[in-house]
Amino acid sequence: MRTLSVLLLLCGIAIASGCQQEKTSSKAVATFEAVSETIQEKNGLQISQTYTAQADIGARFDPSGISGAGPVFEVNKGDAFRILAAQDEYVQVESQDLRGWIPAFYFSKEAANIKTGTPYDMIVAKEVPVSSSPGEKAKEPHLDLWAGKVVRIEKSYEDWVAVRIVQYDAEYGADMWVLKSFLRAYDPATAKEGRLAQDSHIYEENGQIKEEEWINPVFILEETQMDKIGPVYQIIGAGGQTGYIRVKEFIPNPFIDN
Repeated sequence: MRTLSVLLLLCGIAIASGCQQEKTSSKAVATFEAVSETIQEKNGLQISQTYTAQADIGARFDPSGISGAGPVFEVNKGDAFRILAAQDEYVQVESQDLRGWIPAFYFSKEAANIKTGTPYDMIVAKEVPVSSSPGEKAKEPHLDLWAGKVVRIEKSYEDWVAVRIVQYDAEYGADMWVLKSFLRAYDPATAKEGRLAQDSHIYEENGQIKEEEWINPVFILEETQMDKIGPVYQIIGAGGQTGYIRVKEFIPNPFIDN
């Protein structure tokens, strides 16, 4: 009789243990499914589903790269894409044999409210961080615009504007967004960014002419006076080059050709 009781007790323990394992397993499956659902749906978009772009934008090769580096391909409003993957505020889409990343914002109904108008120029009033879509979330890595930089505006959305900039003698596309409150009206007298006049010279601090090639645009660091030359701007150029130019040889606004 005692042996039978022990056997029944052991069976009860085994059954209870099995039930507990089943509950644990079920809980793990439920947790996995919840996590999978979170992964599969990002910013309201589901992986492997097709959505229509609500505004134009250039798809980039890497979501962590600066949007100014040329687009892999152009996304046009009305184009349909299948979502391949998601990372932070970006989704990967496919166009024929090409794959690229764009902010998920461009598939939202809000993106349809982006307005495009006649381009005009403004100046950065104070240093401003850049986003790849309107809003604070999709910050561009390592890209802030200095005060005095000239930007060209082509698009707007509520309090945000898309800016085009010039870097290393090339224009970067207008898929970079900043709050308009950080900008002010364009005025040549306050523009710190521009180009060198033709046949201008770059000087060393001692007044000697620099024998090196310079790439536009240039950015004014400060104005000073140089013996035998007169008023000059200390400037910085592509790749961190520094030097001095005559004030009269500075052409404000990098978008204007010499």
